[in-house]
Amino acid sequence: MESYEKKSDEATSDAEQLSEEGERVEKHIEEAKRDWEAKQADTGVPGAVPAPEPGDEEELPPEARSEGGESADSAGQ
Repeated sequence: MESYEKKSDEATSDAEQLSEEGERVEKHIEEAKRDWEAKQADTGVPGAVPAPEPGDEEELPPEARSEGGESADSAGQ
């Protein structure tokens, strides 16, 4: 019987550690999300433009358009 109690205690300890780690990861994700949203709001941060809303399709600049089904990167090679 003693080994079952020991295994139960270990499982409980593992569950507590996983729960704490999950909370830590959740906080890290929320911090990263807030940081990214702040960067998207700052026009001085290159590359952090907000994603377009569905239905808001903008015309691509000529250099981004592909010809003959090739991507813009492979079209010039």
